[in-house]
Amino acid sequence: DAPVAPLAGPHVAVRGGQFHLDHAQPRLATVRLWIGAKEIDAELCLTRTQISTGLMFRPGIKDDETMLFVFPQAQQVAFYMKNVGFEIDAAYIDSAGVIQQIVRLKKMDETPVPSTSNDIQFVLETAPGWFERNGIGVGSLVKATRKTLREQFGLK
Repeated sequence: DAPVAPLAGPHVAVRGGQFHLDHAQPRLATVRLWIGAKEIDAELCLTRTQISTGLMFRPGIKDDETMLFVFPQAQQVAFYMKNVGFEIDAAYIDSAGVIQQIVRLKKMDETPVPSTSNDIQFVLETAPGWFERNGIGVGSLVKATRKTLREQFGLK
């Protein structure tokens, strides 16, 4: 579930450099999110290492576990599943907090899945089918602690 350069900026191994850990990262700090009436807690990936490692090396993802990737500016992103042995769904979310695209990422598939938009600032990863089971789709607004995502993280 790592973003790939150059589409996702400097958040992944580029030309031999490695930014991800070689083991599962410990549970990260969380933020409370609201998507419509649904309330969830998402682990936060804020640093280059956290973003590059994501769910790598973890044994799986439960239905109530989510991970939010926060990028410093809006951009086109592309995620793939290096060292992730289970499928996930990922919502590509624009700078206004609106879901633009939901993609299924296949286990251990290192083929990048790019966003169709150049205005992606957040990515929310969930268990496969989570968005559909919760009636959440493209166009849904994601808020954090009743603020916009950009306000929550002090982004411009």
